[in-house]
Amino acid sequence: MRANITISEAELSHWKLLDRFRDLLARVVRKPSEDLRRGGPARKLLEADYFSLFLFAFLNPVVESMRGLCAASHIKRVQREVCGSKVSLGSFSEAQAVFDAARLQDVFLNLAQEASCAGGDERLAPYAERLKAVDGTLLPALPRMHWALWVNDENRAAKLHLKFNVCGQQACEALITAGNASERAALRKMAKPGEILIADRGYGAEYKFLDELRQIGVSFVIRIRNEPVMEVVEELPLEDADRTAGVTWQGWVKLGSHWEGPPIRVVRVEVDDHQLMLATDLKIDAELVALIYRYRWQVELFFKWLKCILGCRHLLAESPSGVAIQIYTALIAALLLQAFTGKRPTKRAMELIRFYFLGYIGDDELSKLLLLEKTKA
Repeated sequence: MRANITISEAELSHWKLLDRFRDLLARVVRKPSEDLRRGGPARKLLEADYFSLFLFAFLNPVVESMRGLCAASHIKRVQREVCGSKVSLGSFSEAQAVFDAARLQDVFLNLAQEASCAGGDERLAPYAERLKAVDGTLLPALPRMHWALWVNDENRAAKLHLKFNVCGQQACEALITAGNASERAALRKMAKPGEILIADRGYGAEYKFLDELRQIGVSFVIRIRNEPVMEVVEELPLEDADRTAGVTWQGWVKLGSHWEGPPIRVVRVEVDDHQLMLATDLKIDAELVALIYRYRWQVELFFKWLKCILGCRHLLAESPSGVAIQIYTALIAALLLQAFTGKRPTKRAMELIRFYFLGYIGDDELSKLLLLEKTKA
């Protein structure tokens, strides 16, 4: 953390993504008469300005903390283009309990629906819009954040539960909870009929959950434990293409000791001396089941990008609402950047964008350099 939080105007820059963000935010205002200042007429900090400060922090290479963000708000240009007026630490902290993270959630969902789902292996094209990887990631929290329960009193964390479109390479739905919240419980809230969900074995540890998904019309490819208790009802044949993809066995089975629903399909895949047992209700070639599960790693790569490249690894707020505001803003930033660059920016591309923020690169030069980075990729 920077010891000196005095930031000059020369170190900061505004980008048109902030204008796009404020436009999207204006579209989801639920009540035209609603006072977005809230907390009384004495409050100077508007909701859109507060949200814009979070986005500004993600898109700017200088700001690294809440104190740094509030210090930046004292700069006239930042007030003019981002937040309207200077923001004190107390006002910034109080605002997380005043403004509604649900509005940012609506912006995120609307933006995700506008994005393209094209991409990935052409064999998965018929399923592109339905294929969603699901997983959760922890964001370390301060010990005084008592709501963020995880492990014990010395360890606190918030958890981002994410649904990720693997063909479009973008987040499409999210839920923020305490660190010890159940991933299956979160998925129950996010799962929608018609989707094909891809998940690791944390989601497949409870076999009844698989049948529950099937009953609500959700298809899935979910890993289960390598040596499950199961009764084989029918062994299914394998094609040469299945064996080439690493599939060594498949069949209809009853999982566990008390399976009550119809048999479920299990596909065993062996790759690099590792065995994967995949439960699915899809009636497609076993090689495609194996291929679909390979795409689950895309959500892990997104988590790494979100934390290491976008910089969403330190929480600027401490309340559940404040943390939700920060995380939804980070997800919105990811979608805006992807829409602008045509793909999720690499580390090199983000460096170019931040050079643009600092004023070292103009509009035309940034576009040319980003195009060059895209061709290298």
